[in-house]
Amino acid sequence: MGDTGQAALGSNNTSRPDGPSWWRRLVPVWVNFVIGLPAMVPLHASWLLLTEYRSCAFDNTGFQSHCGSLDVIEGAGWARVGVVVFGGLGLLLVVAVDVLFPAAYGRRVRPWLLGMLVIPVPYLIAITALASAS
Repeated sequence: MGDTGQAALGSNNTSRPDGPSWWRRLVPVWVNFVIGLPAMVPLHASWLLLTEYRSCAFDNTGFQSHCGSLDVIEGAGWARVGVVVFGGLGLLLVVAVDVLFPAAYGRRVRPWLLGMLVIPVPYLIAITALASAS
């Protein structure tokens, strides 16, 4: 009869490409998207510090400046804490998930580093939705 091999018997081994499936290739994107959800706090806090509280953050002339009332000056405190504390913890999480874990398990780091581009997407979706609602 001859050598027919597994392909003639209907095996799926020949129809499957080598390497991981495309679902497994998207794991870094989804993990970084989930990291982006709590990252909205430091992203929004830094946005506020760069826009609303910018003149107050860099002005050391006291309360006689153009910063406004005391509420505006004291209101920047939570934004600074949000950037420093939550931003620092988020940065540690990103370094651990995107650099240290793949390196420890022998995976390629490049897909995880490219997946980091998805981290600001939840914040961008949220501000776009809020801007279009008002």
